[in-house]
Amino acid sequence: MDSMIQLYLEETEDMLQKAEECMIRLEVEYSGADINELFRIAHTIKGSSHMVGYVDVGNLMHKIEDMLDCARNGSILFEQSIVSLCFEGLDITKKMLLCKKRQGSDEIMESITNDAQRISETIEIFIRVNKQEEVVAVIRQPEPGIISSYLGKPSDGKNTYFITFFFEEEVPMISPVVVMILNSVEEMGTLIFSSVDDNYFSGNSSKQELKTYEIIISTATDEAELYAYFALNYVEKINIVDLSRSKLAQNDHSFLHSNDTLYVVILKALMELHRIDLSQEVITSREELDAMKFLSEAVKALSSQKKNPMVDNFLDDFKKINDQIIKFFEGPADIDNNISSNYQKQVVRLIEKSFHYTKGKQVVSFFKADKDSFISRLRNFVGKMNKTSTFILLIDVSQLTVLHEDEVRALIEIRNQIEAKGIVIGIIAEGYQVRSIINIFDSIRNVENFHVSKSGLEAILRSFNSEDSYQIISKKIKDVQYG
Repeated sequence: MDSMIQLYLEETEDMLQKAEECMIRLEVEYSGADINELFRIAHTIKGSSHMVGYVDVGNLMHKIEDMLDCARNGSILFEQSIVSLCFEGLDITKKMLLCKKRQGSDEIMESITNDAQRISETIEIFIRVNKQEEVVAVIRQPEPGIISSYLGKPSDGKNTYFITFFFEEEVPMISPVVVMILNSVEEMGTLIFSSVDDNYFSGNSSKQELKTYEIIISTATDEAELYAYFALNYVEKINIVDLSRSKLAQNDHSFLHSNDTLYVVILKALMELHRIDLSQEVITSREELDAMKFLSEAVKALSSQKKNPMVDNFLDDFKKINDQIIKFFEGPADIDNNISSNYQKQVVRLIEKSFHYTKGKQVVSFFKADKDSFISRLRNFVGKMNKTSTFILLIDVSQLTVLHEDEVRALIEIRNQIEAKGIVIGIIAEGYQVRSIINIFDSIRNVENFHVSKSGLEAILRSFNSEDSYQIISKKIKDVQYG
């Protein structure tokens, strides 16, 4: 390791330790000396990080420095939220430095960098919401409040959704998260209703009591895409009601909403189950033992979930297949012929259930192409997509009638980029225009090996059956589980 980098890491670790001591004291009582010391440390780490080329660390420390400077000069009143944001920011800084020191994988570094970006945005919004401007002796027309500035804008959105956001319990400050939600709405639609008004940001309302936030929006964005737009820090889950159809969205479930590792275990178990053939007499191999291990982990993880009829139903199906697998490895002679003949159908039904539970939320991201701006919207969607928890990206092109050459090249480029992140693409075409879409992809299949499926389930099964796709997903599962 370069001697300059080594010196930087040693000095930064010492300063972070001193910063933590300051924050512990500030949790007990306010001290101007500790605020000044924290500011000095943030300023020093910012400068030295930029000098050695660690721009991501420097940028995060710059945001923390700005917040502490506001606390020093009184433009933001000191409160424990500042200490909480500092703790979180410095914790992410430690993770970034440790990853750089150990030369961690690109996947891990990207995840940490995304966390750093989120906390930077949270700090920036915290400053904007809480900063007190100097009173000037000029009579001005009252400006609209934060909520009012988002309401009433024109929209030609074809869909209307009622969305409820459930916040995590440990949130340093709710108001910046609300602003991030509103910013996401502004990018793709119009805010029609907000369950909080301008008073929430004026100090006349208790910000810490907010556990959920409800909005109604008008947008052209497809429902499944909303989960990518609102994959925000501190939002535990969202509930979407499609008001344009006046019914609950079919893919909206509270199933396993907060446990990323559990999704990964279930995905791996389903992949392995789909590859087992109970009709064949085989010698127990490492692959079969791995399949049993992942299946056992999935059953155990599902059993630990809170009481939920939907989860219980899914768990029962898993247990039935688990019993069949155990009997199979004890001896194929013990297997009921009816069970073995229906085994694959049962696995497919289980995969279909999992797909509906996770579509657009975890594991499977879903993008619905429109006739207008197909590639630009897809690029924007992929940019926002959680690449750590996404393993399969389904692109529904049913509404397209033609793909131009430049769009095909762009689609190939996007596919190559996300496959490098361990994400497999599935193309879906449903309805009366399926034949024309299939013909378009047939013309490029020999070159780029695109395949078109008639449903999301078929696309997922194709990914499981393809050896290349199976290996891509399996490698990412291993990276996510074991770093």
